[in-house]
Amino acid sequence: MLSLVSPVSFLKPTSKGKTEPLMLLCERQDGSEVELVAKFSGVCEEKEVNLAREVIAVCLAADLNLPVAEPMIVEASPDWIDTIPDAAIRAKVAGSCRLAFGSKLITGQYSVWNSGTQVTESMLLTAAAIFTFDALIQNFDRQETNPNCLVNGEKILIFDHEQAFMHKLMLFWKPPWALGGLQNFEVPGRHIFRPSLLGRAIDFESIKTSWTNISDQRVEAYRSAIPPEWSGSQGPLDAALSLIKDARDNIDGCLQEISRVLT
Repeated sequence: MLSLVSPVSFLKPTSKGKTEPLMLLCERQDGSEVELVAKFSGVCEEKEVNLAREVIAVCLAADLNLPVAEPMIVEASPDWIDTIPDAAIRAKVAGSCRLAFGSKLITGQYSVWNSGTQVTESMLLTAAAIFTFDALIQNFDRQETNPNCLVNGEKILIFDHEQAFMHKLMLFWKPPWALGGLQNFEVPGRHIFRPSLLGRAIDFESIKTSWTNISDQRVEAYRSAIPPEWSGSQGPLDAALSLIKDARDNIDGCLQEISRVLT
């Protein structure tokens, strides 16, 4: 599901991000080049587990027709790692799994979503679908202080999902289809879209259809997209895939809870 690319040149580190992503020029298997942003496991809190969560989330998001950049697996060879000019960055990459997670670099007039950005009528359904996506995969990392979202006019682009699917680590966790299961999303500033969605008339029917169309076979395909080198992530991977299936099977309850949170 994800294409494999090889780094050609180290461009620069990104300006922010606790996982310290790197901008790279890479070569596809057909010989064409692509610029991307890569995350290496050595800088992630749970190493390859975080990268596996990224893959699952972006595959699901694409199937739900949400605006995400093309994902890729980046294979960094020892010879290429030796060419990284910054010694500290070179050491972090060398201490990581040779396979990293990459997202195609988006260029153009995109800017970071901020508290003054408004969800217009033409953006309403996409914003509601993203809010639903984050709620169901338990992604609490699209906050006002860390939006992980770009905007260009009426276009939205979301990224960074390595902290999703961490529900098994939460004390007294309630599933998103249970009453009160999404109370964390009621906290002011917890999700960038909630203030603009509050009280709006949202037709969730197409969102429901997108979720119910995710088959068990498709969910298992997300598992197949995880490189064998990340096999240590099997337990968290099972939890993530089970949550997707359970949320799909309980989508009516999920949407009821989302409607409550947005009322």
